[in-house]
Amino acid sequence: MRFAKPLLCGVLGLLEIGSAANAATLTVVSNKTSYLIGETISLAVIGDDAGVTTYGVQGRIDFNGALVNLGTLTQTTLAGPLGKFTVGTAPSLDNGGPGSYQFLFNQVSGAPQNATNLPGIVATATLIAQAIGVVNVTWNTTSPSDYLDFFGLTNAPGTSFTIIWCDGCPDPGVPEPSTLALLGLGLVALATTRKREGSR
Repeated sequence: MRFAKPLLCGVLGLLEIGSAANAATLTVVSNKTSYLIGETISLAVIGDDAGVTTYGVQGRIDFNGALVNLGTLTQTTLAGPLGKFTVGTAPSLDNGGPGSYQFLFNQVSGAPQNATNLPGIVATATLIAQAIGVVNVTWNTTSPSDYLDFFGLTNAPGTSFTIIWCDGCPDPGVPEPSTLALLGLGLVALATTRKREGSR
């Protein structure tokens, strides 16, 4: 009788491991970690349904539109035992601010099925770097009609990258050390001149 509790815990643990192993996965990755202004940023969405069935999938990313502009989008048509999913429109909004977004995939099936062409790339998208800063790309998980849903998955890691002025160049908003040194010498010369004039 005293073995019943450990045995039950062991069985529950195995069930948890089994359910975790069968969970869908989804990641969005950028092709580089830093970009120059004007450069194209390539994003790839990689997914695995792990055998889970669903009627439809959708995924929207949010980002700061002051730092990037929208580019192109391509969805991979998912296909299962019952046929291909139907690819829907992928709404986008770039309002030049933090509320900008892009749907990276939006597809439905006539009946629940898994995708036989997964694991693999679900979608690819491009953004255009337009201002210096760190861009955080996150899946939307809060808007009732727009939240992430990928074979039951409702949350997934996002990604981030940096937009820089140019390779090896300092940030134009930060003075170079030589500029600061010249400014310092100028202030010293000005103070010396005023001191001499004041002692006459």
